[in-house]
Amino acid sequence: MNDLVPKSIENLPAVTAGTDDLLVQITSALGVPRDVLPAKVQIDRTWDNLPRLLSIIPSELRDERMIQLCVAVSVGLFDSAINYVWNSTIVELRQKVIRFGLPIVAQLTSKTLDESKLLEMMDHDLLKLWLELNLITEEGYFKLDQCRAIRNSFSAAHPAMGALDEDEVVNFISRCAREALSDVNVPAGVNFNELIAAIKAGPFNTDQTSYWTDGIKGTHSAQRELIAGALHGMYCDEALGQSARTNCATLFLPSVELDGIPASIIDQHQRYVGKGEVAKASASRDFFTKFNMLGLLSKAERHSIVSTACDQLNAAHQGMNNFYNEPPFAARLHEIVEASVVPETVRRKFVETVVSCAVGNQYGVSWAASPRYESMIKDFSPKALEMMLSIPGSKTLVGNKIKSYPSCHKRFAELVGSLAGASIPTALQASYTYWMNELAKHQAS
Repeated sequence: MNDLVPKSIENLPAVTAGTDDLLVQITSALGVPRDVLPAKVQIDRTWDNLPRLLSIIPSELRDERMIQLCVAVSVGLFDSAINYVWNSTIVELRQKVIRFGLPIVAQLTSKTLDESKLLEMMDHDLLKLWLELNLITEEGYFKLDQCRAIRNSFSAAHPAMGALDEDEVVNFISRCAREALSDVNVPAGVNFNELIAAIKAGPFNTDQTSYWTDGIKGTHSAQRELIAGALHGMYCDEALGQSARTNCATLFLPSVELDGIPASIIDQHQRYVGKGEVAKASASRDFFTKFNMLGLLSKAERHSIVSTACDQLNAAHQGMNNFYNEPPFAARLHEIVEASVVPETVRRKFVETVVSCAVGNQYGVSWAASPRYESMIKDFSPKALEMMLSIPGSKTLVGNKIKSYPSCHKRFAELVGSLAGASIPTALQASYTYWMNELAKHQAS
């Protein structure tokens, strides 16, 4: 059947000619104004763009959801249209993870992952997994994450906050088509399948070490973090031989050199201990000793508590009704960090989580949780302040929010403005002054 589908679509049938009469009749019959639905000119503009957008999508992915998309657009159901293309996007995300190899993903993340668990995975977590596996660029991830937020707030899947115009619908479809449904923007990074096969094949020679080291340093931070966790997990796998462990140790330092030791490694060690996996816990302690990290294990429990609280707060922040769901999780994290010093190993995660929630998103911020965020930020240590002020220039997700959304940019400037100038270390004064000037601009506008 797919052999009959054309590779490109030149045009679609002129089916919208009678649309307006139909919509007028329906709305009149129900006694509601015609303008509750998009105007005919908006429908026509979107319809005219569909052939170009559908041509980006491979013919084998033009299934019933694409037909439903076309039908929805033809009658002005824009909220349904974006839902259909988003559903196609999520289905394809899952299929690409399956094609990547679920056993490989499970080995990399040290978590059992089968098709049923993949189906249960939240959209945000699936996108993050795509980024970690390097199946999407950082830019593509950011664009699709924006689509996810729009779908949650403006599609027929949930009670909508408002309506989308034709330009927003076309942009939404274009992002899904280019970043997920086609293979146009496939990033160049470390091929996990090849990396694991090389590690298991035998001792690295000099050229191999150089090749994989350069690849790890050249990829983005999310993939480096996943690689570091995978190297630790493979090192602790008693089924692997000594040469594989040596290879893992060889690549570990390059994987953490730029970003520091990821929190996931401490979490992984704690899971070994908690599950009573004696051999893995012992190998993990050897690993920590080899890289002078053994001292971290005495703080592992506090690390795990802070890390879990950050995960729970971030999940509430990324989920539906986040403005109402964040406060108790913000209060819990605030309570924890007031009781003890945040361990160094989880400090960056803590800072990025608090700042991300404090600046909110393009739609606003959880005002009930804001006092908690402001209190935690005012108590930041000098090192935490340094991390905070470096966020806008980073390629992190919260950095992208600050750069992309004027409201988030303004709220970050206000957060900096809430800090006492005398508490800012001399080395950070230039950055502090810059953001105070940005705050003044916002206040003057």
